[in-house]
Amino acid sequence: MVTSGFPFLLMKRLVFLLFFLIGKLSAQEQLEKNLVFSGYLEAYYSYDLNRPKDQLRPDFLYNFNRHNEFSINLALLKASFQNDRIRANLALMAGTYAQYNLANEPKWARFLNEVSLGIMLHEKLWVDVGVMPSYIGFESWYGMDCMNLTRSIMAENSPYLFTGGKFTYIPNPKWEIQLWLTNGWQNIVRNENNKSLGIGAGIKYMPTDNVTTNYSNYFGNENPQPIRLNRFFNNFYLLYEKGSWDAIFGADYGIQQTLLGETGSWFGLIASLSKDLGKKIVLAGRAEYYSDPNAIILNDGLKITGLSANVDFSITKETLFRIEARRFVSPEEAFTLPDGNFIRENTAITASIALRF
Repeated sequence: MVTSGFPFLLMKRLVFLLFFLIGKLSAQEQLEKNLVFSGYLEAYYSYDLNRPKDQLRPDFLYNFNRHNEFSINLALLKASFQNDRIRANLALMAGTYAQYNLANEPKWARFLNEVSLGIMLHEKLWVDVGVMPSYIGFESWYGMDCMNLTRSIMAENSPYLFTGGKFTYIPNPKWEIQLWLTNGWQNIVRNENNKSLGIGAGIKYMPTDNVTTNYSNYFGNENPQPIRLNRFFNNFYLLYEKGSWDAIFGADYGIQQTLLGETGSWFGLIASLSKDLGKKIVLAGRAEYYSDPNAIILNDGLKITGLSANVDFSITKETLFRIEARRFVSPEEAFTLPDGNFIRENTAITASIALRF
């Protein structure tokens, strides 16, 4: 039964469950030494020049998607534990990111950001089980860790999290290999009509201190049984850092079977560039393209070109203010106006302030 104090009751019970087990294996003083509490808060205001009647930006966006109102994108509290052989994370969240990104989950699950327990099997091999951040892509729910204020179309339409188990093998500082078995494509709880599990792998290679390359994939059935519609998804990205410059290039490509017996596909491309202007100010820009003509991922079959530019001001080491202009263009009339008509373009201005503690 869900109660009015459910998030706090859930966190209390999960903390007790996770850290009771850990406490059995560790002395009390060791537990306190290795237990870390943290939090994150990000507020925003976004104005969509198309002035949508329902106050929502295009439905392929799940972050910063409320129009003409002050909102909280993400409020998060986290407890983490790690010693030589055990690690655990518990994070509960609220905000419009949780509201829209987990809209298909049961109400009790929409508060969950991370709930995981890991054990070291070997000095280079860990196994973790629970709700964990996605291994796909370079963007996360922590806006301060992303080059751009808003998330890319690619990030918004691929998993931010997975529920399942993973093996992580780090043979040396240059390589990291992950193998996953999951509850499907960004599911905390599996659909009762689809009992299929998903599998995936991620390989990260860092040849130098300023270059990171990553390839990730996912395979699973995305249709209620007994009919299987298998999905195979691939993501690649390259990060480059040199002095005051950072650059990112990313690409998605996926295929999925259709009810007509054919195979549909979609893909995305992104390039972002940022430049530090001293210690307090950063400029960044992004160009992206997303094509899903068969409406496999997006609700409507769309081809979208996007451009954005943002400027960041570091108020303190823990506080960041950002403002961004973002524009979408489609060859089809895909964006709504207040009078119900459709146009090919959408532009919005978004400002945010984030605090990490």
